[in-house]
Amino acid sequence: MAMNFENFLDNSNWKPMVEHFKTFPDSLEKNIEIAIKNDKSKELRQWLKDHYSIKQENKELQESLRKELFSGNVIATDGTCVECDLITGFQARIAIVSVNYRNNKAEYVTYISEPFIDYSKNDITDQLKQMQQKGAGQSGLTSSHIRSIMLFKERDFALNRKEKYKMVQGDILPYELRTGQGKLRGLDACLNLGRKLLNDENILAVQANTARPDLRWVGTALESGEYVELYDYYNELNTFLEGGEYTSKAHFNEDDAKTFRDFNEDVKGRFSIGMYKVKNRAYVFYACKKNFDTMVNLIFADSQFQSLRGFPLLLDYADIICSRLFSASDFKKMVEVKLAKKNKLEIDIEERSLRRR
Repeated sequence: MAMNFENFLDNSNWKPMVEHFKTFPDSLEKNIEIAIKNDKSKELRQWLKDHYSIKQENKELQESLRKELFSGNVIATDGTCVECDLITGFQARIAIVSVNYRNNKAEYVTYISEPFIDYSKNDITDQLKQMQQKGAGQSGLTSSHIRSIMLFKERDFALNRKEKYKMVQGDILPYELRTGQGKLRGLDACLNLGRKLLNDENILAVQANTARPDLRWVGTALESGEYVELYDYYNELNTFLEGGEYTSKAHFNEDDAKTFRDFNEDVKGRFSIGMYKVKNRAYVFYACKKNFDTMVNLIFADSQFQSLRGFPLLLDYADIICSRLFSASDFKKMVEVKLAKKNKLEIDIEERSLRRR
């Protein structure tokens, strides 16, 4: 089918349910067979060899790094957040957990509440104007703000831990921390944190999932136990700021653009983006150029405890603690109970949660 919107709408492409379930299994199998037949793994492997230096994990180095893991000298930090945007007010909770293999844990939690309306305004017209501003994203807290705060404090708490090595999940300086958070004016604080992160030789970030299909494909060309240093993290930040072939530039005013540009020049050449593979799955990671080989072997040392996923076990452990201690559903239930006590539940609860399943 041609990639044209109207072609997808053509009635000939829509079948009755019974006919769909009769033909779908064979169609699916056929499409998978075509994909396998057109596999380019050999060509991709050669391309990878031509463009990058493929390195092998260092088993001897990993032995010493396992001692660091087991002695509690490596910390993993992860966070979780949940929010309820209600007429009775915006309610949110952010929780962050740091843990090492000695099970020395630290849990940090904050509760954020913002009134739905501005209590200082008495005139309904003024209140409705504020609601319109809220709907346009010009006032009030949003999910993006809550996530930005969580990502910042994950990294801030990790940096301030006493352990020698630190792990965080995702991009080392995620997109949410580059934007400045609009009306919250967080750019200076985030770039100050960015300088600390990108000047730290012993912190690393591992991305569970990348939105880059090209990197996902390149990862299939790696063999288990291999890794590559892809490019300077400066390039990623510069593309965010100035835009690239497939992306638009950041929506900054002149002063903020200069601030970000100066920051990027300050950290140029400090960090790299790489990719490693354990068993059948490759992951993108971020590490200091100066200590790149040590940090990736620390990832290998921890990831091989769960070879099926090939992801650092310590990061998974932090994530499990987060999700169990600070359940999003439990928080929402607590909010619902408080609303029910005031006879506000049916008015304020999300409609989707009232649907019959």
